[in-house]
Amino acid sequence: MGPDSDNHGTNVPAPALEHVLELDVEVEEPIEIGDTGNGRRRIIPISGGTVSGRCGGTILAAGADYQVFREERATELVAKYAFETDGGSRVYVENRGIRDASPETKRRLRDGKPVDPDDVYFHSVPAFETADPDLEWLTRSIFVAAGIRQPNGVKLAVYRVG
Repeated sequence: MGPDSDNHGTNVPAPALEHVLELDVEVEEPIEIGDTGNGRRRIIPISGGTVSGRCGGTILAAGADYQVFREERATELVAKYAFETDGGSRVYVENRGIRDASPETKRRLRDGKPVDPDDVYFHSVPAFETADPDLEWLTRSIFVAAGIRQPNGVKLAVYRVG
């Protein structure tokens, strides 16, 4: 390869997004841990839900969303849970993200009141683990999700980054 073949000037392609899953996650009342100096720690038990898209299934009543709620900065979200596909396979999900909005909108979210989804930045990066070879695609890509808070849970649209 000569000096003119060093790929300078080659544009890196923008990633494509492929919509692959919808997760409707049902939650219970938050367990308030309290202020930690980093924000208000809350644990929100996950009680069930549904999965649709490239695979369908049921979210198991096992897991929680571990939040650090902040009014003046973004709220940190770390949800850990599992779902069972319609075919009986189990998938572990660990989903890290942030949710941000005006302080008033955040207070409404914290108190479980409805808000306009357009007023909230809510995105995450879910990672999946499974032993099912038919679902191996879940373990071989990066995923991003857009979410909305609903009165009794969250709805996530999951995209594979390609």
